[in-house]
Amino acid sequence: MFQIKNGIAGALGGGGADIAVRRAVCELKALKPKPKSGAEPKAEASDAPDRSISAIVCTLGKSDKLINAVRSLENQTLPRNEYDITVVCSGGELKSETLKKLGGAKIISVPETGLSRARNAGAAAKGAFLTYIDDDAIAAPNLLENVRAAFSAHKDAAIIGGRVLLRRPLPDIVLSGHEALWSEFDIPGGKYREARFQYEFPFGANFSVRRDFLKRAGGFDERYGRVGNDYAGGEETALCFKAQNMGYRIGLEPRCSVIHDVDGSRFTREHIRRTTEAGIMTTARLYQDGLSRSAWDLPYARERIKIAEKELARLDRKGADELEIFYKECERDGFVKLAQCLEKQKNG
Repeated sequence: MFQIKNGIAGALGGGGADIAVRRAVCELKALKPKPKSGAEPKAEASDAPDRSISAIVCTLGKSDKLINAVRSLENQTLPRNEYDITVVCSGGELKSETLKKLGGAKIISVPETGLSRARNAGAAAKGAFLTYIDDDAIAAPNLLENVRAAFSAHKDAAIIGGRVLLRRPLPDIVLSGHEALWSEFDIPGGKYREARFQYEFPFGANFSVRRDFLKRAGGFDERYGRVGNDYAGGEETALCFKAQNMGYRIGLEPRCSVIHDVDGSRFTREHIRRTTEAGIMTTARLYQDGLSRSAWDLPYARERIKIAEKELARLDRKGADELEIFYKECERDGFVKLAQCLEKQKNG
């Protein structure tokens, strides 16, 4: 089993181009889940939720943008008595001056760092639907109203994801079609649709789940997810696979939208390199853990290295921009690391 944790950032932006990026990073050969026999699961009526919907923001407590995230949730089109807000601080306590600005949000402190652990702590909220946004996300005023409407209209959906749009203008380092590396995720077509493949699964910056399903699924898998400031992730993807395996559907609703106000310090080559590598390692780990049926094995890693090398040669011949070459080098190097890891595991 891999000791390297998963973690690709989300994808959004310009529609089809961004979906293509996710295909390249996640898996072009993803397989459809096997159909389940019998009636599809429906939401259970247990636990008597206190609120119709709960908004949850997980944080390390260091982001100055947390206040903006919470305020965007306070100013929703839903009546305030129909939803609640929970802030989960992972690995410590929020500063007193921050607490004063969080209004009526419930605060939960989790001593250990770990995003999956924080998400599970936030699931103690009593809403029938749980909506997670990042601490640097700004929710559209109708986010929670649209989440509730989508779940009400699609009883077989355990998870519903929405759009995550990067704040514009973008720095020059963001190569068009690669906005996914900064957690942008678009939903082409403008209408609700179902996500069937891994590259379509929604991202955690705008991720809603039925509370009863999350309980049945055992919560977010704490083997995945960021810990501190590392580049791991994938807990949402693991949960999506689990939902499919349990016979549920995963919905994508473009009317559910957030702005991702990424800090300027993340627009670096180091971020590109580490995020690309983490995404590759995570997808392979999902396969080894039996969640994905796409064979990200040693032969596949070697084949992707060859493909990347051929593409680099083509880019060099045509005199491509140095930044475009760098992105492709990061992809090649990520598969090289995966192959090395698999070879070491094989020779064990």
